[in-house]
Amino acid sequence: MANKTKKPQKGSPDKRSFRKKRPRAKGSHPKNSPEKKSGRFTLKVVIRNIFDGVIIGSSMLIPGVSGGTMAIILGIYDELISAVSNILKRFKYSFLFILQVSVGGIVGILLFSKFILDLIEAYELPMMYLFMGAMLGSIPSLYKKGKIGQFRTLNILWILIGAGFVYALNFLPKGSFTVVPSDFKSYAMLFLCGIIIAVALILPGISTSHILLILGMYEAVWGAVSSLNYVYLLPIFLGALTGIMLSTKVLDKAMTRFPRQTYLLIIGFVLASIIDIFPGLPSGLGIVGCICGAILGAGVVYLL
Repeated sequence: MANKTKKPQKGSPDKRSFRKKRPRAKGSHPKNSPEKKSGRFTLKVVIRNIFDGVIIGSSMLIPGVSGGTMAIILGIYDELISAVSNILKRFKYSFLFILQVSVGGIVGILLFSKFILDLIEAYELPMMYLFMGAMLGSIPSLYKKGKIGQFRTLNILWILIGAGFVYALNFLPKGSFTVVPSDFKSYAMLFLCGIIIAVALILPGISTSHILLILGMYEAVWGAVSSLNYVYLLPIFLGALTGIMLSTKVLDKAMTRFPRQTYLLIIGFVLASIIDIFPGLPSGLGIVGCICGAILGAGVVYLL
């Protein structure tokens, strides 16, 4: 008798079924945590989110280092973009997640930014090499998240486009968009500046401090913050809120529909920011400190 192939019984596992992965829902990101489904956060997750916010906030005043870059280094960038973009769809989870990171960010700005700036002033080269190492350490994670796969020549083009965009910002004349509030037109300009600042907050590799310098608003904004000048800050805040909602929507869709191209652009942003903060080559015993700083930064981020 000829051997009859046994058909798999209904409900029995088929070997081929183990090879197939369930497709992700459209618009979702790799980190589908229980918190995202239930809207509840464990104490450990809350502390981690606040701690990440502290690091992001404390680094925002460092020239050449953006909040987006730090979010990438910490591995929460795509989660933040998704939370802001889908706040109306998953309000409880998104609101609580953003709130936790924001609280940490405010604490970081108020308590630790000056400390980090003092460290950079005292140990500029080792600290900048530490940041450069951390940025390099985040690239393998970005490569994996983008499902980039095998090397293609086109990949280099996307990276160059991203890096070129960030690098081109260095050639914009600083202070060319100075705005002094006096009438409706000037307040509208402050609103527009808020949108530009929001894009700098969201996109990695674009320093908020650098954008404020280009706009000629660095001293004015931080002076308004210190003196609580609400008349000056309100249109900027409303513009920033509008810019964040618009830019995160675009980024969230890009990460979902075109993950390879989007993450290659982000890698280009990060590489350009490394060039932007490069402090020069060390000499003497400083070489050891810089090498140790770079290895420490890359190693910690890679192991996160």
